[in-house]
Amino acid sequence: MKTMKIIAIALIASSVTFIACQKDEEPVTQETTIEVQKPEQAISMKKAKILQQEYITTRANLLNNLLKAKGTIQGEDVRDVWYDLEVIEQYIAYVKAEAKKKGYENLGLRVHLGAYPNQEDYQDPGNTTFFFVPTYKNSSSTKNLALRNSDNITAEGIDALNFGQAGRPPKDLE
Repeated sequence: MKTMKIIAIALIASSVTFIACQKDEEPVTQETTIEVQKPEQAISMKKAKILQQEYITTRANLLNNLLKAKGTIQGEDVRDVWYDLEVIEQYIAYVKAEAKKKGYENLGLRVHLGAYPNQEDYQDPGNTTFFFVPTYKNSSSTKNLALRNSDNITAEGIDALNFGQAGRPPKDLE
């Protein structure tokens, strides 16, 4: 009888130890692969390089020379700005939520060029910046791509997005 109690206690102790030492395993789940189609407006990197080079040769060099001569900037002006993808996604979610409250539909983003005033209280005095402005279209807006830009309306009451990381020095596409 005494032997049976010792065996029972040993089994219980072993079981508790075994259960306590097991690590929690995550349940096995199947990853769902969502196929996403490339937008019609996507261009190849080869075409992107052509566009960038055209900008550099027809505008950037002239602009840099003018801004340097006026004493507005030193070095080269900004021609590229990097934004964290999560910031862009968060901004899009913010725009959608605010637009819904205001009844805006057919949303978009317009990219604007701006320049920081040549004052010390700005992060990049005298340099170019890019910022996003939320837009919407009336439901009667046209599907014609050539006319679309004239149809978008600035979404009043929704903040714009600025303060990406300026390419300093500007980064050419490789």
